[in-house]
Amino acid sequence: MAKKRMIDLNNIWKDKHIGKQLKIKLVKCLVWTVMTYGAEGWTLRKRDEKKINSAEMWFYRRLLRVSWKEKRTDEAILAELQVRRHLLESIRKRKLSFFGHICRSKCTLMKDIIQGKLEGKRGRGRPRAAYLDNIKTWTRRNSTEIYTMTERREEWRELVQKAVRAANASRSDDG
Repeated sequence: MAKKRMIDLNNIWKDKHIGKQLKIKLVKCLVWTVMTYGAEGWTLRKRDEKKINSAEMWFYRRLLRVSWKEKRTDEAILAELQVRRHLLESIRKRKLSFFGHICRSKCTLMKDIIQGKLEGKRGRGRPRAAYLDNIKTWTRRNSTEIYTMTERREEWRELVQKAVRAANASRSDDG
C-alpha cells in the first residue's frame, strides 16, 4: 500500500520546482504513515527489518527518479539527499513507547497478550518470535527488569532512547 501511495505521487517526484528537502518531508508525511500503520503491534524478524530498510531505500530512489539499472549504492543515495535511514528507528521507538504505555495501563488483557500468556497448546516446531522478544533484544534486558522499568516513566524513556541509538550504531557497523 505504501508503494502504491509512492507511485500515485509520481507527479510530485517528477516536478523539478519542488526541492529535495520538501520531497523528503512529503515522503515522511504521506508514505511513511501508510507504511508504519499499526507498527506498534508488529513482531519484527530480521527478514522484516531488511524489508523495511529496502522499502525505505526504494522510496528514496523513487523520489530521486533513480533507475534500478543505475549502479548507485545506498550510501550515495543517502548522501545526495543528506539523510540517514530513519524508518526502522521510528518503528522501534513507537513499539517501545507503546509497550511502556501498555505495561503501565490497567488493562490486564492487553498485558497478557503482549506477555504471551494465552491459553492453548503451542504447535510443533521452533517457537515463533514473540512480541516481547523484540523488546528484550533492543533493550538488552530481561523481562523482570523491563517490567519494573516501564513503571518508572522517565527511566523507561531513557532506555528507549538508548535502545534506539544502540540499534542504529550496530546497524551502521554492519553496513
